[in-house]
Order: sequence, then C-alpha cells, then structure tokens
Amino acid sequence: MNRKIESALVWLGPVLLLLGFCLHHLWTQWPSGRFAELVAIALAALGLAKLLQRLAGGSLATWLAAIWCLALLLFAGPIPVLATALFFLSLAALGGLLCPSQPLPLQVLLGALMSAGMIGWLLPLPLHSGWSYGVLCAGLIVWRRKHLRIQLRTTAAAWTAAVAASPGSAAFGIVALGLATTPAWLPTLQFDDLAYHLRLPWQLQQQGFYAAAPEHQVWALAPWAADILQAIPQLIAHQEARGPVNAVWIVLLGGGLWRIGGNLGVPPQARWLTVALAASLPLTAALAASMQTELLTAAALVWMAALVTQPRSAGLRFWLALAVLAGGLAELKLVALAMAAVMVIWALARHRWPSPARGLIALLVGAAIAGSSYTYGWLLAGNPLLPLFNSVFRSPYFAHQDFSDPRWQTGFHPDLIWNLTFSTHEYLEGYDGAAGFLLIGLCGVWLVALLRRETRSLAWVATLLLLLPLIPMQYVRYAYPGMVLLCVSLVAALFLTLRGRPPLVLVIALCVLNISFQANANWMLRNGALKQTIKTAGRDLPLMKRYAPQRALAVSIRDAGEEQGNVLVVGESAPFFAEFGIYGRSVSWYAPSLHTLAAEANRDDTGLAWSKLLRQQHVRHVLVDAPPAPALSHALRLLGATRRETVGETAWWSIPAAPETSQ
Repeated sequence: MNRKIESALVWLGPVLLLLGFCLHHLWTQWPSGRFAELVAIALAALGLAKLLQRLAGGSLATWLAAIWCLALLLFAGPIPVLATALFFLSLAALGGLLCPSQPLPLQVLLGALMSAGMIGWLLPLPLHSGWSYGVLCAGLIVWRRKHLRIQLRTTAAAWTAAVAASPGSAAFGIVALGLATTPAWLPTLQFDDLAYHLRLPWQLQQQGFYAAAPEHQVWALAPWAADILQAIPQLIAHQEARGPVNAVWIVLLGGGLWRIGGNLGVPPQARWLTVALAASLPLTAALAASMQTELLTAAALVWMAALVTQPRSAGLRFWLALAVLAGGLAELKLVALAMAAVMVIWALARHRWPSPARGLIALLVGAAIAGSSYTYGWLLAGNPLLPLFNSVFRSPYFAHQDFSDPRWQTGFHPDLIWNLTFSTHEYLEGYDGAAGFLLIGLCGVWLVALLRRETRSLAWVATLLLLLPLIPMQYVRYAYPGMVLLCVSLVAALFLTLRGRPPLVLVIALCVLNISFQANANWMLRNGALKQTIKTAGRDLPLMKRYAPQRALAVSIRDAGEEQGNVLVVGESAPFFAEFGIYGRSVSWYAPSLHTLAAEANRDDTGLAWSKLLRQQHVRHVLVDAPPAPALSHALRLLGATRRETVGETAWWSIPAAPETSQ
C-alpha cells in the first residue's frame, strides 16, 4: 500500500471517533468524577515516585511499580498479597520444569495452568487445605531455589534494560498498569462471583473438597481452572485473595505484550505504549474487580502469541508449552477453547510440525490439563458442557433446551464494532464507552496492520479472536482477549506508518480517553466504590453492607459459629449464595428444581408448603429482603424463626432445629 494512503488511513480513526462522540452525545456518559479520582491517584503515585527517585535514585518506572505494589498490600491486605506471592513463586518453580529457558512470566503462567489442570481432577477428594498447599508451595520454592534465583536476576536485568530504553514511556505504561489494578483493592461484589464463582473456593476453605451438586448450582461443573487458581491463595491466606491474583494476571498480560513486540522488532517506546493501551481498556480494570475468566484468558492467548511469533521451532518443549496453554484455555471457558484452536492452527502454519510421537505427547498433556471439568460433567450430570447444549445431552439438572441469554442476542451486523464502542450498554452490563475506543480510534491503522507484511499475520489472528466470540453472542467481554492482542499489531503498524511524535501523541491520547471512561465498565467503579475503599483503608465490610448485604450477613453467621446449617437465599435479583459453599441454597434459576418448588410454595398463603420445603432442605438460616413474601413470612412464623440481623433491606432469619421424632 502507498505510504501516503497509509498515513491518510491513520487519521480516519480519530475523525470517526470524533464523529461518533458527537452523534451519540457520549459526553453525557462521561464519569467525570470517577476520572478525577483516577487522575488524583495517578498524580499522587507520580509525585511520591518522583520524590523517592530524587532521594534514593533509580528509575521513575521502578518506583512507580513499587508504589502500586505497596498500595495493593495496603488495600487488598498483606496476608492475601503474601499468600498470592508464595503461590505464584511456586508456580514459577513448577513452570520452570517444563520451559526453563523461557521468560519468568511465561513460567508462572505455565505453572498456573498445569497446577489448575492437576488440582481439577482432585477436587472431590478431601485433600485441600491451606496448610497442605502452603507446605507444598514452600517445598517447591526451596527445591527450585537456584532456578528461581537465576530467573529473578534475569527478569530484574531485563526490567532495567526495558526501562532504560524508554524511561518516559515506561513510566506512562506503569501508571496505566497501576490504574488498571486499582479495582483489585475492592472486595468481591460482582453478581456472577457471588452467585457462582466463589462457591468452589469457599467449599475448599470450609470442607477441604468440592461437591459440585449441579442440582443447587447449574454451573457447578463448568470449566473451573480460574476458580481453582483463585482458591489456592485463599486457602493459604484463609481469606479471599481475588485482588492480588487479578493483579498478577494484569502483570503477566503486560509482560506478554512486551514479549510479542520484541519478537516483531517493535521499538521499546512502542512496546511500552502497547502495554499502556491494553491496560487502559476499561474492561481491564472491570475484570480486575471480578472473578471472570477473560483476564486470564487474555494473558494465556498473549503468551501463546509470544511463543508462536518466536523463531521457528519443532522442539518438544515448545509444543508442550503450547499444549499446556491451549489445555488451560479450554478449562477456562468453552469459547476460550475455540480461541486456543485458532492459535494452535497458527502455530502449525508457522512452525515445523512435531513428529507424531511428540505431537501425541503434547495432545495428551493438553487433554489432561483441559479434561477434568468436562469429564466430571459427563459422569455426574450427563452433560460435559452443562448447562450449554442441553437439548443434545438432556441432563436432568437443566431444561432440555440450549442455554441462551437473549440480552446479548442482538445479531452479528456490519455496524457491530461501531455499536460496541458507542452503544456499549446494549452489549455489556455497563455504560456507553465501556469497551474503550481502540477499535474506532485506530480503525484506519487496523486496516494498515492487516495489509502490512510485518504485522498482518498477528493482526489477522487477533481480528479473528475478536470476532469469533461475537458471532454466537454479542457480548463485549468475550471479545476482550482479542482486543488486547490487537493492541500489539495496531501500535506496531502505527509506528511503522508515522514518524516522529504523532504516533506517540495519538496512542497517549487514546489511553487517556480510555481511562477517562474506565468507570463505565463496572457498576462498582461507576458508583464510587474505589473512593470508598480508600476512605475505609481497604476494609471490606462497609462496602459489603452497602452493595451486597448477603455478604455482610454471611460474616455474621460465621462469627456466630452457625455456618454449619444450610442457608437459603431468597430472591431472583440477588441470589448471592456461593459464599456458603455446600450449605448454600437458592431459589433462583441457578437451581431449577428449587426454583420450581419455591414458585409452588409461594402460591400457598398458609405457609405450609414453604414450611415443608424449608424442612426438606434442612434450612437453618434464611436471607430474604424484608419483609418476606406473605407465604414465606407465615412459614417462618410457623417454624418459630427469629430475625437475627438486618443489613439494608436484607434480613437474616434463623430457624430452630426440627424436633427429633421418636422411634
């Protein structure tokens, strides 16, 4: 393509972005107050880092990284952070056994997916405790201490060189990464986490094993690698460690993007800006506040791309590393399996094929990493993908129909990318602008990247990974991994097309615009939860009482020493029962049989049907919005229940134990 045409295409994106802002009045959705808070946090970090640099020397980027780590320690808690550090250092020791010459972040990721794959097979066995995992992690570190020492020194030297190559861009990149990790300071309050993802970690913490029980949670046998990796630091710390774990995923993501840029010959300044651009995406921060899988999915895909873009190889370790990453992706989410397949096909097209024996070994390793949840789903529920494709498998634990969410079935249309950017509320539980402005702001560069020899391979793969999950369901969070991978080829193509300061200014402006809309991707951030957690110095209970009263009442139940009884959470709008582990019950759609029984009980105003249902389910505690519905209220009175505590609109009722019947 002619250079003049390429240069003209670069500016197509900013023009369309300005046009979209005007047409959709996007300034009305701008969370100015939340952006001001982020600016204040960034300026405070920069000011402190500059002071420390002046007093003690060193680079600004290094001091910024240290400040973000200290902030995480303060607001997420020292024990969860230290438990996470112990766990991930042991994962580096484990991953180094497979690929000792690869970068430390890749070794950590390989160790994480290998451990999740192995632990997945052992979940039903009573083997899981904080002490056992703590001793195992410490043992791995001691055993591999020489390897870890070398890797840490190598990583420190690489960091110093990377920062020295472009100090200003490095500082900007670390500021963007740090702001993306600020939601890791928050407690776990996302809907899916409280209804589903916390169930596995809390079961392991409370009982030492995982009882799937799909009759109580229809997603109980869905791919569980991400939840396992959240659970182990929680077991070691004996408290949730979601924030520190997600911060690690963001760091690994940034390291992978830097590595790909090096493989493509991108200059250091552009590589740091790539890291900043990915970190600035509002969804990066939103995912840091949740237990969703896309952050880890993006990190795994980025490191797969880093492997594929390396010099051609047919070595066994190369294919084993790809197999572990692909298997781990399959154990994160079904759509991630499809993405992994794209990456494997790309690797086969780019590298010499392994011998049949080596290929078989890699295939078996990948299947072992990926297989636990699908196998247990088949054996326990009759559907390895429950509740997906249940019209085919006809599991008794879900209606004999395919699961679908009509909210995100708007159709795969030519204007989808435009709508994702400017009408994001139709594609996410968020506000407009929540997808960031990468896809429109650099749309002309996107076309250049697809055509230039240096970037087209990665650009086409990233584009496919972006669009593939949007075909069956137009839900922008599923497209996030593709967006992250696309950042590399777009920034590389931009710096190949324009010279001087324009590409630098354009990327920085796009990063700032993304960060200014960061709060739109998450309701907690939009409602000022970050400011509240800073005011309370990281204490979780005030935010729980405000946003998830069920979590505050769960703390009260444990403090009262009554966590052994079954807990029924009533209500469709907030079925937050995952934290109660095997004792949790819900009458929402997550438990179809109880959902049906509760609907029938509500039609009996005498309360007798509810009384019978509560006794059949061995319910000792009921969490319900006050006042309860008439039928349930009568049942609680019949059973002699007492109201123990009320938080917000949610009340905790205790039911006396059923009298023993004479023999």
